[in-house]
Amino acid sequence: MAIQTDEEVSVAFTAIQVAERCRLEAYAMVTNDSQRYSTLIGQPSGWCVVTEKGFWKMSFHGQHEQSLLRDRLQNGQKVILTVGIVADPRVSLMPDNHAAEKLAIVTAHAKMHATSWIYL
Repeated sequence: MAIQTDEEVSVAFTAIQVAERCRLEAYAMVTNDSQRYSTLIGQPSGWCVVTEKGFWKMSFHGQHEQSLLRDRLQNGQKVILTVGIVADPRVSLMPDNHAAEKLAIVTAHAKMHATSWIYL
């Protein structure tokens, strides 16, 4: 039986709260600028939390993986990126991938871009 410390519970809870806030901000952006984002009105929104343990060992966690995210944070992984997105699930990002991969692709590109600044 594992006993969780208050700090471990707090980190996981905060990560999920921040992720949900990112999702709501993405949804609000679409709603508030409905002319610009007309094709996204009424489409599903979601979030992705990218965690890392060690150099370049990323894990991607969506809303349906909250318990896995909590477990990984409790085992020492660190949150490196949180993304909220609104997307039409019927539209591919590129011809050879599906909408389900959008969060992973977006977060991977964002992480590569963000980490490139570290080494400048």
